[in-house]
Amino acid sequence: MTTITTLPTPDFTFNADAPGACVAGVRPYRMGAYRLDSEQESGKFVVHNYGHGGAGITLSWGCADKVKQIVQTFLATSPETEVAVLGAGVMGMTAATRLLELGLNVTIFSDRDPIDTTSFRAGGQWAVSIIETAGKEDELKGIIKTAYNTFKGGIGKGWGVFERPNYSIRETPGLELVLDLVPGLLPPRQDVNPMPFQGHNMPGFEYQTLLVEPPTFIRRLKSDLDTKQVPFVNRHFTSKADVLGSLTQKIIINCTGLGAKDLWNDSDVIPVKGQLAMLNPQLNLQYLYGRNGQIFPRTDHVVIGGTVEPNVNNETPSKAKCKQLVHDIAAAFGVVVPAAPVKLPKWHIDHPGNERLVDPRLSIR
Repeated sequence: MTTITTLPTPDFTFNADAPGACVAGVRPYRMGAYRLDSEQESGKFVVHNYGHGGAGITLSWGCADKVKQIVQTFLATSPETEVAVLGAGVMGMTAATRLLELGLNVTIFSDRDPIDTTSFRAGGQWAVSIIETAGKEDELKGIIKTAYNTFKGGIGKGWGVFERPNYSIRETPGLELVLDLVPGLLPPRQDVNPMPFQGHNMPGFEYQTLLVEPPTFIRRLKSDLDTKQVPFVNRHFTSKADVLGSLTQKIIINCTGLGAKDLWNDSDVIPVKGQLAMLNPQLNLQYLYGRNGQIFPRTDHVVIGGTVEPNVNNETPSKAKCKQLVHDIAAAFGVVVPAAPVKLPKWHIDHPGNERLVDPRLSIR
């Protein structure tokens, strides 16, 4: 048990009416487990890489490496050199980056620019969160290790990656899963008493993890692919038949996320909406935090999140929910005094009814 000097309190000033103050995205959650496998159909070799929920950025480099291995095995008996990657989010662009290492000609097809994808709207903590992984434990160990080491190797090199402590009053499931599956990858969790913040007199935990800033990371991926002259083609596919029948490439990498629900008739894929409140940047905050929500201080914003809305498929932010996120987490610091003890709504990530959704360990058990 350790005691830490009080850390700076965020400035919770928030104007929900300011442009860009409220952001919403839809996580591509797949019940049972994410999909990462291959099949051959209509003369095409299709690799599926989708359904990673809230862990897309976290697992991206590891999944991309797995896609590369699958394609490399296929190429041992195939002369193909052209690849179509479907999706310009983090899964599509990291997969494309790794496939270039095989000397392939890669084209990315998407009906969204990278900065318009869910990946760009993410919070940025490196944690295996809001994802199901049943039956994938052995595979996931390698994916987690590769992803973490790749991100860590990018610190200080323009990828928007930083090492950060994460403080929480309770176990953080997305980091506990990493500690369980890949012992020694992250430093051990530390008990802290009391939590090192104004208004806190209770014990908690300190984890060591990474902060990946999506705006910097996504733009860097796109810039590197542009430098390597990878074409981005604006294209909306209406069905699997449309994909298989219209593309000339014989190798197709399906990184369509939520789009796979319709394109591949995958009823296990569901949308899980998330909301973020974007406060002004505060460079004195060098930690991540979880209580009554989550705080991710980035160089562009202090991001406050903590919502899950299953089966809600729209990207319209709610000013009321963003205001409540900020208010409730400010109350934890004693900056505002709630009229009554904070009662978390059903859409809040810390509501007990969402435990099955937010804790990937439960899908394994």
